[in-house]
Amino acid sequence: MAENRSLFEFKQFSLLHGNPGLKISTEACLFGAWVSLKARGNCLDIGTGCGLLASMLAQANPTCTVKALEIHPEVTKVASENFQNGPFKNRLKVIQTDVSEYNPAEKFDFICSNPPFFTNHLASTDEAKHMAIHADHLIPADLAAAIDRLISEGGEFAVLYPADVLALFEQSLNSHGLFLHEKVTVHSNPSSPVLRVMASGSRVKNTITESRINIKTEQGEYSPEFIELLRPYYIIFPS
Repeated sequence: MAENRSLFEFKQFSLLHGNPGLKISTEACLFGAWVSLKARGNCLDIGTGCGLLASMLAQANPTCTVKALEIHPEVTKVASENFQNGPFKNRLKVIQTDVSEYNPAEKFDFICSNPPFFTNHLASTDEAKHMAIHADHLIPADLAAAIDRLISEGGEFAVLYPADVLALFEQSLNSHGLFLHEKVTVHSNPSSPVLRVMASGSRVKNTITESRINIKTEQGEYSPEFIELLRPYYIIFPS
């Protein structure tokens, strides 16, 4: 399967991605840049895939260590290879496990996840792709329970979901005494509907701040806010 992989080159690291697993998406890169501004201390990336979020966190935060969980064995191997070939290998570790079975000695200061979200959807014939996109392998309630179990008392978390699935996730969060405090809707352009929602929270209940970000302008150029967030990572944006 390796012959069908692509190489995504960032400014400070490169990642093999796709087959097995999903290819890197623009919204995942945007989410990675956004969460990297929030990460601190001992970090956990749930469902790391090729290792995108973990690598972005490590680049932006030289004092952070990141554990990256991945359920699929072949995708775990891709992430491991990416980490070993990258500049942050001493601070990144991939672990092949189901998060529900992961019981580390330590709690985490920051947890992020770009989880699967399709429900009632036709199954993919590719097992790794199916696991990456279908919520039956990590439903919102299970992710909320895992965050509650693994996060430190003063820790923060962040997720990327479609708006309707985020609403289900938020209900489960609240039942565990966890609360969202920021939501950023992601749009393809100023006139497009919500593509995804980037959300963060903690055990503290505060007023939720809401904002939006457009990936591109109406003219089809990358928006200034997108460029600013991705400047440290995308080769096409000069430093």
